[in-house]
Amino acid sequence: MIINNLKITLRRLARQKTTTALHVLGLTLGMTVCLLIGLFLRHELSYDSWYAKADRTYRVNTVWTDFGKKDPHFSTPFPMADALRTDFPEFENVTRIHHPMGNPIIEINPNKRFKQDHVMLTDPDFLEIFDVEVLEGNAHEALRQPYQALLTETTAKKFFGREEPLGKTFKYNDQFNITVAGVIRDFPGNTHLPASMLLSFSPDEKFLQTSTTHFGSVSGGSTFVVLPEGLDPKTLPDSYRDRLKAIYDRTTNNDDRQPKEVRSDLELQPLSDIHFNTSYAGGGEWVKAVNPTWLWFFGIIGLAVLALACINFVNLSTAQALSRAKEVGVRKSVGAGKAQLIGQFLGEAWLLAAFSGIIAIGAAQIFLPSLNQLIDKKINFDLLQSPGLMGALLVGIVLTGLLAGLHPAFVIAKFNPVATLKTGWTAGDKQSSGLRKVLVVVQFSLSAGLLIALLLIGQQMNFLRSKNLGFEKDNIVMVQIPDGTGDFMGQHASGGNVKTVFASELAKISQVKNYAFSSSPPSGEGHWGTIMWLKDRNDPDRKGVTTIWTDEHYCELYGFKLLAGRFPVASDTNAVSDALPIEQRFPKSVVNETLVKALGFASPEAALGQRFGIGMNGFQPEIVGVVADFNATSLHEAVKPTLITQYMPWCDKANIKIQGGSDVPEALAAIEASWKKTFPQGIFTYNFLDQKIDDFYKAEERLFSLFKIFAGLAMLISCLGLWGLATFAAQQRNKEIGIRKVLGASVQGIVALLSKDFLKLVGIAIFIATPLAYFGMKKWLQDFAFRIDIGWQVFAVAGAVAVGVAFLTVSFQSIKAALANPVKSLRSE
Repeated sequence: MIINNLKITLRRLARQKTTTALHVLGLTLGMTVCLLIGLFLRHELSYDSWYAKADRTYRVNTVWTDFGKKDPHFSTPFPMADALRTDFPEFENVTRIHHPMGNPIIEINPNKRFKQDHVMLTDPDFLEIFDVEVLEGNAHEALRQPYQALLTETTAKKFFGREEPLGKTFKYNDQFNITVAGVIRDFPGNTHLPASMLLSFSPDEKFLQTSTTHFGSVSGGSTFVVLPEGLDPKTLPDSYRDRLKAIYDRTTNNDDRQPKEVRSDLELQPLSDIHFNTSYAGGGEWVKAVNPTWLWFFGIIGLAVLALACINFVNLSTAQALSRAKEVGVRKSVGAGKAQLIGQFLGEAWLLAAFSGIIAIGAAQIFLPSLNQLIDKKINFDLLQSPGLMGALLVGIVLTGLLAGLHPAFVIAKFNPVATLKTGWTAGDKQSSGLRKVLVVVQFSLSAGLLIALLLIGQQMNFLRSKNLGFEKDNIVMVQIPDGTGDFMGQHASGGNVKTVFASELAKISQVKNYAFSSSPPSGEGHWGTIMWLKDRNDPDRKGVTTIWTDEHYCELYGFKLLAGRFPVASDTNAVSDALPIEQRFPKSVVNETLVKALGFASPEAALGQRFGIGMNGFQPEIVGVVADFNATSLHEAVKPTLITQYMPWCDKANIKIQGGSDVPEALAAIEASWKKTFPQGIFTYNFLDQKIDDFYKAEERLFSLFKIFAGLAMLISCLGLWGLATFAAQQRNKEIGIRKVLGASVQGIVALLSKDFLKLVGIAIFIATPLAYFGMKKWLQDFAFRIDIGWQVFAVAGAVAVGVAFLTVSFQSIKAALANPVKSLRSE
């Protein structure tokens, strides 16, 4: 019986090629999208969860409290790991990691020098916690010895090609000889610590670029612990909390110069929470935490696209029911039961779902590399190595077939055999037409909602790219000064100081319009943060301030709008000389409008000549100029009080403005030549400021790209269903159309007759989608401090596009039916 039904099903599917193609294409598209999104979600949710001790591993975070305002951060000072080992001997493992500042210079030989990213310093316990697979060498012993390296496979090939890496040496930051003591497997893409090499610690603070004893020095390192079995940090005994609190109490919180309301504390964060918690200044140095809302969002989108495909199947199958009415009548008259008929039609749905699933698996394999490139991930798809994934796919195919085929099977199976054999007509199709209309509305509501979201995200992205940030950003190149030479007032080999030598070289380049040295550009991630006060350091109402360290050329180069006062001049540099006593360090500074208001000055003019304190080196900046607010961070954040002040030892970036109309490659070549002349041992790196600003919105750009794909596929799937329904509608009204044409009906009239019912449904869908999309996008836009206003024009355009696409889809079949020869359709009458 099963084989016989299978043969019948295959013959029918082969005979009805158009319907079968629509079913397979719709289900394949839906299942492919759902599969790709499922792989993406599996990858994101698996971050750091595959380690054997993941459920007991916690990152130790620092929480700074300033008069009740908490500022959590993933970093801890270097000696924190030793303190935890001493105070908590029951911890199974304790390890620390440290990221060198910048990307260190690696020298394999004088002709092979480069900067290496993702370098990590750590100790042997790291291998126990994070399941590092050692391929060659004694990794534990290597991390106990100073100046040893464990290279990943990829890094080893990059450094030494096909040569055996063990025992070889390379120079690190032009000062330290490092021995390769082992090779480890590359870290997978779903970890927040994707190191390219592991370096052993050394007590040399110059090598570490941080203090080994100072608890007040936090420079990007983290500490991890493995708790004993059965110990839950959420229910830690008070004794544990007191012991954690005691570490900072005896090292930093006991400073008499610091108010009691200002303190540091420790918190334990589960390893599984790191990738999804943005509270701790991101996931770490290399992989930023993601907002879990986006994962829910993509999951809903994937299911929605699959639902669209299933709706297509239901609509086309129930619309086709009329053509199967006599078949059902004959089968019932010869004894076929309802359960047998339901089984047959469900079997057809499962067969189509299985076939579509197989194609979807192949399509996912083909498109996965493009998806990885689009979202910058390393998602793997290997069914043979993932029995769980294979099981999920089988369940998904079964459920898809069930969802798509259940209703049509019941509709068709309950046809009255007497009525269908006598008249060829059944009430079942008439009853299901209402459901088809509802499903078409649901389909186009989803599609129209995605289209509205697509247009609004596009507008917001254009706004982010085009908004005036309050400074000039075009044709500006940022060049990093080599580590260790940020002290621009130090001596250069030529006899002058570093700043003077490099500046004189830049001045010789005709394509360079202006240049300045600073700790960061006006908008970037390198700003320093501290506190400020007008009268008293211990004022509970003191404010945070963003600080940019610069020279006298900075404000002019970036073209800030001066509201009052003046920009700094060369002679102002001496106001912050280290030779001056702390109480006499009054750097001549420029501030923004928000800072003026935060300190309570009535106007920019009233702020001129005023001094205020900041929490760095005892500086008391003196305001000599006030500029209009500018965006020092991404447009996600509101403008903060910002201070532009001078202190050259902390300026490690050259801001170089290229003349408009210059040959940019030629200008870059000249800048590089000048740079290498000044820093012959360094590695020249640069980036354009406008590109770095665009990097703020990479996540949104990727979302926008995915949105375009999803919206397009959703609309395509909806149109496939509409096209199929229009085809069947034209077939059912074939004779009516013939009679109308004989009586003189025009082609336009017939097209309008066949299209209006569908266009009404699309109009209802747009009416439903509009408020839902409005509130959803309004919530999304709340993530930006600077955002577009949602205007009615977007909804009008989206509605017009949806109606236009639907009309083109339906009118294709309508015009075909209207142009058909009426003699053929009326021949049997």
